[in-house]
Amino acid sequence: MSNNPRDLSRADQVRARRKIEKVQRKPIPRATERTSREARNVSRVVSRHNTYRSTGAYTSSSRSRRQVYLPTGTPGSEVRLPTLPRLSFSWRWVSTAIALGMIVLLYLMLNSSNFAVNTINLSGGIRVPAEEVKASLNVTGESIIRVRPAQVEAQILATFPDIKSAQVEVALPDTLNVVIAERIPAILWLENEEPLLWIDQDGYTFSVRGEANLPIRVYANTTPPLALGYVDPKSVDAEEEVDEEEITALVPPIDPTFVQAVQKLNSIKPADTPMLYDSKNGLGWTDPHSWQVYFGTRTEDIDMKLLEYTYIVDAILDRNLQPVLISMEFLHAPFYRLEH
Repeated sequence: MSNNPRDLSRADQVRARRKIEKVQRKPIPRATERTSREARNVSRVVSRHNTYRSTGAYTSSSRSRRQVYLPTGTPGSEVRLPTLPRLSFSWRWVSTAIALGMIVLLYLMLNSSNFAVNTINLSGGIRVPAEEVKASLNVTGESIIRVRPAQVEAQILATFPDIKSAQVEVALPDTLNVVIAERIPAILWLENEEPLLWIDQDGYTFSVRGEANLPIRVYANTTPPLALGYVDPKSVDAEEEVDEEEITALVPPIDPTFVQAVQKLNSIKPADTPMLYDSKNGLGWTDPHSWQVYFGTRTEDIDMKLLEYTYIVDAILDRNLQPVLISMEFLHAPFYRLEH
């Protein structure tokens, strides 16, 4: 066979060209295959890295243990004890220790006699005996941790109406400091000339004890009029006691306007003339002409009532009349009553 292509037949030339095209058309490897192969290699490297880290953690854990060696009597020989873990303290340990200490301290304060109430210091009282107030509290010997100052204050005010305010403070380890303020009597109420009770400026009543500075004496034939909406604690059932306490805390037994009326009329009445109270006619006094005059229980139009009373007195004297009572309770409807 000739090597010159021109000497080949046409069929041989076609066969030779086909062999050459097969070699030229051989597919070239794609980059994606290489990329996937590199990704697999990378994953292998990462996995080997993780294995190395876990081995390092194990090594650090083994190093955290402390090895202890004890010398023996033989030179150059030692005895190794079992390894001991190294302890590291943090703020969590400190906070836990503080919490446990507080729990222990609270337990001791609740159960130790050193923290039981032993002393009650009372100040501010003048007429109310200190021993009587202390005996009413019933806190002696109780743990000072269990004492609630607000509850003790409420107990004092409920037991002693003549105490206006109370302030209780706890002083460790075993002392209560109590400061009270007593009510100042404004009126001394006498029923049938016997002292019945005191009334302060706000209308609260309390028992007569000790002495007071110049309260106004009111001579009456009955008890003082109660304020509108007031409920007597003695008339309330035990089941309604809580509601009753709320009512009495808002409404005093005596209307404060009644106290103001007593003070106003006391400044108007003749000197050295006792103040009177009648359940039907109200407040008044005995006139120098020997009859009784009453002006009701309020001070509205009191100046007009006094002026009108002056004209009525002149008219009665001109007619030579001797009434036993003159009522000025109603400005436009005054009247007088003669002896029978």
